[in-house]
Amino acid sequence: MKILKNKVLCIVFFVYVIGIIFGLISFFLIDNDFINESIKSYFMLYNSSFDYLHGLVNTNLYNVNISFIIWISGILLLGVIITPLVLVLRGLSLSITIISIIVQFKFKGVILGLFILFSNVLLYDLVFLLLSYYSINLSIRTFKVINNNQSINIKSFYKNYFFRYLIFLLVLFFASLVDIYIVSSLIKYIIL
Repeated sequence: MKILKNKVLCIVFFVYVIGIIFGLISFFLIDNDFINESIKSYFMLYNSSFDYLHGLVNTNLYNVNISFIIWISGILLLGVIITPLVLVLRGLSLSITIISIIVQFKFKGVILGLFILFSNVLLYDLVFLLLSYYSINLSIRTFKVINNNQSINIKSFYKNYFFRYLIFLLVLFFASLVDIYIVSSLIKYIIL
């Protein structure tokens, strides 16, 4: 598979890992009281009646916002700049969240961390990494076309990019269904 051998994909993954490492380091450097209170209040939602529809809408809005930022930055030729920043923030957020949960809930935190790792990395971040790959690739290819005065079929070029974006949105929607209805039920079961 050509995509797995690509340098851009390696760079995208590396930038995401840098974000995770920054999150690990920053957890020990920042005031953890705010993070711990946020984690407690997040899991308190599971003790009350969890509104699945509200959770689904919020998750989808968040995913659409992040994916749109990545996607539009590729079109605006800013994919090389904005997309790595988004990936670093995703990695940073993930690592701080999982460490905080483990510190807060001890052994239960390890299990909760695994569920959150599954729902975030396997369901969402994999899609964001692939979308980032296409965003950066589009920016680089467009820069090359402009610098070399080449002519391309711009309509099919952007049509393919838009089609991929729609596929990623569909995958994110199904991932949010799994996250909200299955993973959150498992988390609720562990907490109670």
